[in-house]
Amino acid sequence: MNLKTISLLFVLFGLIISCTNQNKEKKSVNSEQDSIVPQDNINHKIEKSIEINLIIDQVQGKWKEIEYPYRSAEFVNSTVKFVEEGTSGNPAFEVFEISENCPFENNNIKDPAPTDLILTLPESSRCEKLQVSNDTLTLSGFSSNTNDDYSIVYLRLK
Repeated sequence: MNLKTISLLFVLFGLIISCTNQNKEKKSVNSEQDSIVPQDNINHKIEKSIEINLIIDQVQGKWKEIEYPYRSAEFVNSTVKFVEEGTSGNPAFEVFEISENCPFENNNIKDPAPTDLILTLPESSRCEKLQVSNDTLTLSGFSSNTNDDYSIVYLRLK
């Protein structure tokens, strides 16, 4: 190889190394900034966590829909089983989560309010708005089939 080619390779090698080092330095600076969380955010997350745990406790047990007696829901710990007439396969328990938003591409929740709680079913990539009040559980959302809002109201079985 001639001297010009070797010189060019050294210059390129030096540039690549310097760019790589700059990226590592930027990541380390950002990671320090990310770890500093304002106190208000910490308090909000703690309050939400407590509220979510209370909701999980409230939904435990068996629920039957008011308008359609062949539809029910059963919550056990962090799993839920929905039973409905006319569905294929046997109903099975699946993990659920309570969150502030739906992490899936979902067209049945329109304009959720900051106070809305979302029942998230990761296994089926499904979300529903959730409300629990005394012995009433309401799952609601928007039906793209009918272009209308829906609410399914369940009563707790004793």
